[in-house]
Amino acid sequence: MSKPREEPLNRRVLVIDDNEAIHADFRKVLTPPVAASADLLAAEAALFGASAPPVDRVAFELVTASQGEQGLQCVRAAAAAGAPFAVAFVDMRMPPGWDGIETIERIWREFPELEIVICTAFSDYSWAETLQRLGRTDRLLIVKKPFDHVEVLQAASALTHKWNLERQAQRTMDDLAGVVQQRTAELMVTHDRLLAVNRELSAARDAAEAANRSKTLFLANVSHELRTPMTAIIGYAEILQDRMACHSSSTLECEALETIRRNAAHMVCIVGDLLDMAKLEAGKLAVEVQPCEPLRVAEEVVELLRPKAQAKGITLDLIVSTPVPVTIASDPLRLRQILVNLVDNAIKFTGQGGVQLVVEGPAAGEPKLHFAVVDSGVGMPPDVLQRLFRPFEQADVSTTRRFGGTGLGLAISRHLAQLLGGDIAAASSPGGGSTFRLAVATGPLDGVPLQVRRDERAPVLAPAPTPAATPMSARVLLVEDGPDNQRLIQHILQRAGCSVAIAGNGQEGLERMSAGPAAFDIVLMDMQMPVMDGVTATRELRQRGVHTPIVALTANAMAADEQVCMQAGCDAFLTKPIDRKKLLATIGSLVAARA
Repeated sequence: MSKPREEPLNRRVLVIDDNEAIHADFRKVLTPPVAASADLLAAEAALFGASAPPVDRVAFELVTASQGEQGLQCVRAAAAAGAPFAVAFVDMRMPPGWDGIETIERIWREFPELEIVICTAFSDYSWAETLQRLGRTDRLLIVKKPFDHVEVLQAASALTHKWNLERQAQRTMDDLAGVVQQRTAELMVTHDRLLAVNRELSAARDAAEAANRSKTLFLANVSHELRTPMTAIIGYAEILQDRMACHSSSTLECEALETIRRNAAHMVCIVGDLLDMAKLEAGKLAVEVQPCEPLRVAEEVVELLRPKAQAKGITLDLIVSTPVPVTIASDPLRLRQILVNLVDNAIKFTGQGGVQLVVEGPAAGEPKLHFAVVDSGVGMPPDVLQRLFRPFEQADVSTTRRFGGTGLGLAISRHLAQLLGGDIAAASSPGGGSTFRLAVATGPLDGVPLQVRRDERAPVLAPAPTPAATPMSARVLLVEDGPDNQRLIQHILQRAGCSVAIAGNGQEGLERMSAGPAAFDIVLMDMQMPVMDGVTATRELRQRGVHTPIVALTANAMAADEQVCMQAGCDAFLTKPIDRKKLLATIGSLVAARA
C-alpha cells in the first residue's frame, strides 16, 4: 500500500465575538510577537520562581467575526478557498443577531467537522439545554469568561491537533478506500477472467468427455463390424483346414488357409487392444483380484507361444530362479495378458538365440512377485526406451513395417501392471537384446507355501469342473441375422450332434419360441440385429416366463455390453469371432444343468 498523503498542519482559528477587546485578547494569546512572548515568559518565571520554558513558536492563523452570520460566511469562504478552519471560538451573546447556540447549529449543518469552543460569561443555557440543542458530541468545549490565556492556548493547540489527526485519519481511510476499490475492481476483473477460464475449461472438459464417449462408441462399432466378418473368416478357414487335414500338411492351399486364419486372429487382437485402450482412457478397465497360481499362468504362456518361437528357430524357456508362492491374490487373466504381450514381443524382435521367462519370488518384506522376459533380439537405443510405453509408439516406422503391431500392447500392459499393484520397466541396448521386468502385488502371503515347479505340491485350488459334453440331441435356436455366420454356426453345431433352427432377427426368434418354447433346449442370441435386437428379444422372452437358457453370441465385446446382456436375462456371454470349443462347452454346461 502507498504511503498516506501528508498535508501541512492546519492551525487556522476563527473567533466569533461582538467585542473587539476579546478579538485583541485572542490575538495576544494565539499570535503574539516572538520577542513579547519571551519577555512575558521570563517575567512569569521571575515572579513564580521557575525557569523560563522554551518559547513555543507554533503560530496560529487567526480570523475574527463580530456576529454569527458573519462567522458562517467566513467558514464558507475558508472552505471554498481550500483553507478551512480547524477551531472556532464562539461567544454566547452577540446581539442583535444569532446567539452562540444558533450560530453553532447553522455552522454544523454545513461543516460538522469544525471544532467549537463556547466562550461565555453567563449561563444563558444549562448544559442539558445545550446538549438538547446541539446533541452529544466530542467537538464541543466551554470556556468561561474571563478566560485564562493558558486555557485558551491549550484548547486551541489540542483541538487543532485533534482536527488535524482526524483529517489525516480521514485521508488515510480515503486512501484505503481507494486502494480497496482499486483492488476490488482488479479482483472483479480477475474473477470475471477466472469465470471465463472456468467456462472454457468446462466446455473443453465436456468436449473431451464427449469426444471420449464418441471414440469409445466408435471403437465399439468398429469392433462389432470387424468381429462379425472375422467370425466367418476364421470359422470357415478352420472348417477348410479340418476337411483338408491341414494340421500336418504343408501344401500351398493349407499354408494359405493358415495364413488367412492367423492374420484374421491378429486383426481380432488389434481390435481387442483398441478396446482395452479406450477402457483405460475412460477409467473403466478393471481387474478382478482372486486366488491365482502364478507358475500355472507362466507355464500356460510359455506353452502357448513356444510353437511361435520354434517356427522362428529360437528357444523359449521358463526359469524359476527363486521359490515362488503357490498362490497370490491377483487377476490371472490380466497377468496372463501382460506376460503374453511381453513374451510375444520378445519372440517378434528376436531373430536368433532365444527368449527366457524368468520368475522370481518376493524378496524379504516385499509382497511383490517378479517376472523378467529376457531376449537376445535386436535391442533398442535409450531414446526409444523413453517413449516405449506411450500408446501407438514403436521404435520407428520401419519397425511397424517389419514387425507389425499397433504400439498399444506395452502401454496397456503397463496400465494393467499398475492396476495389479506393480509396474513394468525395460532395459536394452542396440544389438544386445532387451529385458522387461514385471512386478505385481501378491497380497498377504502368510501360510502360503513356496515352490519351484508346479508338480512339487498338491493342488491348492479346486480344479475347474469339466463342462459336460454337448448332448447329441441338443435342440438349438440360433437367432442371427448374418447369413455367413448362420451357416458357420449351424455347421459347427450340427457336427457336434445338435439340431439347429434359425431365426433372422429378434422378432422371428420370439415367434419361434412362442410357437413352442419347449421345442428348444437353448437359444443362441445375437445382440445387434434389424427389426428387433437381441437385448429386447431376450427381455421379452423373460417377461413371458420363458426359462430356456439364452447365450449372448455377439460381436459387441465391451464390458458394458456384457452387463446389458446379463441384465436383460442372458445366462452366458460369448463374443465373436467364435471359439468353437468354448461355444460347445458353454452349450453343454447350460443344457446339462437344466436337464
